[in-house]
Amino acid sequence: MSKKIGIDIRCLMGSNYSGVAWYAFNLLDNLFKIDRENEYFLFYNSSKPVKLPEWKYDNVKFVSRNYPNKLFNLSLNFFSRPYLDQLVGGVDVWFSPNLHFSSVSANCRSVIAVHDLSFLLYPAWFTFKQRLWHQLILKKKILERADLIITDSRSTARDLLDQLQMPAAKIKVVYLGIDLDKFYQTNVILNEAKRNEGSQVLPRDPSQAQDDNIRSEELTRVKQKYDLPEKFFLFLSTIEPRKNLQGVIEAFKGVAGDSSLVVAGSWGWKSAAVKSLVQSVQRVKFLDYVEENDKPALYQLAQGLVYPSYYEGFGLPILEAMAAGCPVIAGNNSSQGEVLGDCGLLVDAFNVTEIRQAMELLMNDHELRNNLIARGRVRARTFSWNNTATEMLEIFRQI
Repeated sequence: MSKKIGIDIRCLMGSNYSGVAWYAFNLLDNLFKIDRENEYFLFYNSSKPVKLPEWKYDNVKFVSRNYPNKLFNLSLNFFSRPYLDQLVGGVDVWFSPNLHFSSVSANCRSVIAVHDLSFLLYPAWFTFKQRLWHQLILKKKILERADLIITDSRSTARDLLDQLQMPAAKIKVVYLGIDLDKFYQTNVILNEAKRNEGSQVLPRDPSQAQDDNIRSEELTRVKQKYDLPEKFFLFLSTIEPRKNLQGVIEAFKGVAGDSSLVVAGSWGWKSAAVKSLVQSVQRVKFLDYVEENDKPALYQLAQGLVYPSYYEGFGLPILEAMAAGCPVIAGNNSSQGEVLGDCGLLVDAFNVTEIRQAMELLMNDHELRNNLIARGRVRARTFSWNNTATEMLEIFRQI
């Protein structure tokens, strides 16, 4: 039997997507492709024109309100009104892709995604406004009232059990995915023999659909667009304290040779100190926000992704890098090992020496690097947004 499903898409109103926005976009984009049975009502609130994804399906409808956002959130916080499910005309299930002020009526089932609990475990990494925001949401007991909580990893599920004593029965892990077509069809098998004499050239993946000339042109285009150095390690993330860019730069300063460190990502909160560091250290190149379609080539050109975060609910760049044929250095904490498996190098994120040694290992041990690339690309195939969407669709059907 078909259902009416309401979805809060307020996280998709920004221009440059990252984190939660990419999660919501990719999940919904794949969900709508496979489900023609249920009706979807996508809610957003803005008093100004916003650019939203163009999903043109008969069973998908956008529903907007133009309340002043501050008053709207205050009303949801203090009065638990209006009911969001009623604003879209009444639905059977309400899905929130992230923690946000919300309220639904008693006869509507509620599903909410929690991507991590960093704000609770490490409050010092956040601004006062962010801490207040999350405290208000937790006080409203939105999670307690939800019928089901979706997490990106077993690590975050454990955090919910330990930190908030959520019942295990109402928590379900649904892994994130990647666009396999984008990362594999444009995937160039890195010819290490051209860049590092004596190393073994990896075999061509038979699933690749484009010829080598097209893929080589894509690498050249991205390299020229961002004026990339010949050899570089890549750091790709919104720059905020828990991503540990400062530790990465301190580690890189001790790396001998002619490699550079390319930092790609928008400046986030509490980033003033590391911004000065980026500008003062030689061989560090800052790209700012990069286009999503440029990411596969950017990963492929890099000697490795350096991503030793202090804490991750999932760590999507880890998965993207593996799919694109880029070896990964990640932190040995939270969900990072859960995603990476034995297909990369796990280091103590607080140990600058370990991070530096991992970078030097990828530079000098070509056999290890090729082995990690091959294993990572195989592992990445087990994650796809189609799988994520299929699991979510089953949840909507069963709840």
